[in-house]
Amino acid sequence: MKYRFAAIALLILQSWLELSTLAVTTPTVDEPLHIMRGSAYVRRGEERYLMYGPVLSDALSGIALIMEPDLQLPPPDDPVWTQIASMNHPDAFVWSNAVPPQRIFFWGRLPIIAVSLMLGAFIFRWARERAGGLPALGALALYVFCPNLLAHSRLATTDSVTAATFLISAYAFQRALNAPRSATRFLSGAALGLAFAAKFSAAALPLAFALETAGRAWQARRERRPALTPFITLTATILVGGLTLWAIYRFQMGPIEPGGLNVPAPYYWAEWQALNQYLQDPLAGYLFGQLAPRGWWYYYPIAFLVKTPLPVLILAILAVWRTVRARSWIRDLTLYLAPGLYFGALLFSPHDLGYRYLLPVAPFIFVASADVIAAALAARGTRIAVGLLIAWQIIGALRYHPYYLTFFNEIIGGPDRGRYILSDSNIDWGQDLIGLKQYVDDRQIERIQLSYFGVAHPDAYGLSAELQPPLISGIQDPPQERWRWDWRTFYPADPLPGVYAISVNNLMYPSMPYAIFRDRMPEAIIGGSIYVYDVPARGASIDLALGGLQIDHIDPGSYARFNTNDVRLRWFRPADSLIAPPGAAWIALVDQALAPELTSFLDGVRPEFQARALRKDSPYSVYHFELGQRLLAAAQAAQHNVYLSLELYPQLTDAISATLPVRFGDALEFISYHITPADETNVTTYWGVTNPATAPTELFVHALNPDGQIVAQRDGFGAAAYGWRAGDVFVQISRLAIPRETGPVWIEIGLYNPNSGERLPVLVDGRPIDSRLLLRQIELP
Repeated sequence: MKYRFAAIALLILQSWLELSTLAVTTPTVDEPLHIMRGSAYVRRGEERYLMYGPVLSDALSGIALIMEPDLQLPPPDDPVWTQIASMNHPDAFVWSNAVPPQRIFFWGRLPIIAVSLMLGAFIFRWARERAGGLPALGALALYVFCPNLLAHSRLATTDSVTAATFLISAYAFQRALNAPRSATRFLSGAALGLAFAAKFSAAALPLAFALETAGRAWQARRERRPALTPFITLTATILVGGLTLWAIYRFQMGPIEPGGLNVPAPYYWAEWQALNQYLQDPLAGYLFGQLAPRGWWYYYPIAFLVKTPLPVLILAILAVWRTVRARSWIRDLTLYLAPGLYFGALLFSPHDLGYRYLLPVAPFIFVASADVIAAALAARGTRIAVGLLIAWQIIGALRYHPYYLTFFNEIIGGPDRGRYILSDSNIDWGQDLIGLKQYVDDRQIERIQLSYFGVAHPDAYGLSAELQPPLISGIQDPPQERWRWDWRTFYPADPLPGVYAISVNNLMYPSMPYAIFRDRMPEAIIGGSIYVYDVPARGASIDLALGGLQIDHIDPGSYARFNTNDVRLRWFRPADSLIAPPGAAWIALVDQALAPELTSFLDGVRPEFQARALRKDSPYSVYHFELGQRLLAAAQAAQHNVYLSLELYPQLTDAISATLPVRFGDALEFISYHITPADETNVTTYWGVTNPATAPTELFVHALNPDGQIVAQRDGFGAAAYGWRAGDVFVQISRLAIPRETGPVWIEIGLYNPNSGERLPVLVDGRPIDSRLLLRQIELP
């Protein structure tokens, strides 16, 4: 009894180790998908969404989220439900829900933690049956303080549940073989059904059970006992397992595809089919700094060697040696067959995504370790040795608290060296954004350059960040900031000044542009998964406007001619716009891309140099002159009379005349305009930036007929609002195809936020007057 109380105490400690880390663990990459799918399955019986895996783990999270009756799911007719899972599908579900994200993930993770405690209880029970109470406590301690299992058993994914159902099924089948009764056979089948519903890899279990059954039958024949009994147990287990799986899928019958034959649990088989299609073209694996589309056969052996705690590796070797020496193969077959077949299957898997796929192997090692511990207790020297191994395991796990996901054993020396070997969920699954926020606050950093491998929204944690590549649509662009992601600000060979926080996956992937940082000493490492670098300014700051280019299109030789890394960027679309600060500035422009109406602004100016754009392989020229002054001069020579009217289409005599410039909102001043009526009417507008834009801003230009209807329109600024700086001047050409039969039209303009649709006010003498301006009436010649 005393050992049972000690085991309960260890499990309570495990729950603290897991629960205490939730507040510092940002949602990881796969969790939103699993939680949304599980909630839809539990609440609505949704069986169209395909995620390449069975539903049990997700359904557990969905059951817990019943505690949140206000949880909002995408409606049943949303196209998302008929698609294969994508990381951006659950974005709105998590970050725009009526229930706060923190509560969604708390409830979604709680059942997984409960399953991990159940796994610990079964490890203790099986080990106690094999080796006694004290060795079983040692086995449980190895499990409770296993960093890899601690890492995944507090996340709403499938990995911990797979490990639990894998071991419980093997244990239940072994008990049914030892005590072949109806109850034990039923429980064995139920456990197998749960394993089937947790992961497709449970297909290894029936094969392992068949081999174990054959071994038991062979032993029974040698001992002159009935050899049929083990086969009855196997048959009952598989039959009940199939029924249990069907029950989890609500005894549904239907076709896998429309028009096909009806089968039990069609959702299960549709997922199986989707998985097999996915494995034809899996995600690339990362090993030793290299990427491979179909991985390496030795990926998982290496992951096992570098991510498994050394005490566990030592005890695993000793357990196998004990079995060989004692010739207890029949007794130990259950401990080796299932994990051995599973591990062997991984050698042929093209899906090299992390140690988490090895988690089902670890619990078997802990149970087998109990035999080693029992043998070691017979002598004082070995007793001390095994005690030191367990202490080593405990200390090793606590050293990583609460950052268990980044664990690498002493062979490697920790995550800073492990990043050169493994990536993805082995070290970085987007889990440390909260720690980064704390770091930024402690050092009062106003804004960081963030390259984040994850699905969490930085602004949801109050983190002011400029996102750097890779920029994942729908994940890293909350609606209020989506305007930024078309404009790249990172120059790989000579980064702009600032504080850079780079997720280690992005840092190490060969396809990512951060090679310059990889071997540089970071200012800090957040949780082992985010590296922070401070890039100081070098040289005097310059202004650079990019026309049809991005900063990383400029070749290093040309970039070096700026003699600085403090480059202040603007962007413009040369087909309809130009932007510049009021003084001298650098303009990088793709050759022959500038609109004919704008070429006069470059009259008499020779390029400082010419080159070919990287990746685009198109020629471009770089100029250095006072383009802003030329823009201002043209603006002064344009028209300054505009009109205000509450009527949609006023008579000219009824409109109120006003004189430019006037303000639109806080960021822009409308300076002047020019209209050229023609088959394609050009409306040229000149703008001055009074303050940097704090929200996406676009221009609308409408032609209104006498009925007040819009007969032609053009939206958008070619000069990206993200790059505006106070004092900038830009010109915008808006081309309207006005039907000739329309007659006289008013040209009206206004500004709006494209995300919210809200129009910006027109300010006269600081007072909001309207949300549009009428330029003038025109009629086509």
